[in-house]
Amino acid sequence: MRASPVVLANASQVQVAGYVPRWLVLPGGLQGRQRTVRITADRIAHIRQRRPGWLEFCLGHMPAVLERPDYIGQRAHGDRRRTEFVRLVGRPARWLLVSVKFVDDADEAWVNSAHPIATRYLTRRRRARTMWEVRGP
Repeated sequence: MRASPVVLANASQVQVAGYVPRWLVLPGGLQGRQRTVRITADRIAHIRQRRPGWLEFCLGHMPAVLERPDYIGQRAHGDRRRTEFVRLVGRPARWLLVSVKFVDDADEAWVNSAHPIATRYLTRRRRARTMWEVRGP
């Protein structure tokens, strides 16, 4: 198994955010041909702007969420290439959602956003059947 990447908040170059395991079946018929997920400085700025107090938390735990998600989901309406990964991380423990766009025709996978979510939001998404528990090998 490869080492988890470290995602830096001040990097100006594209970074590896994490690796989605090959055994994980993506929703909506996505192949996810590229499982190395990258993040741009623009997306880091997006997270910083929307949730400045959570930037380090999101970047620090992003690789773990992608490598071993507890839940995986896809919004009912919106870009079908986008998949959401959720895992309980940190101390105190919080649910972290990392949204990834899989561009299969270009063999690319990119972080779209990341933010903590409340348990009630996760429950609502599970009841709506837009978020599912991951069952691993």
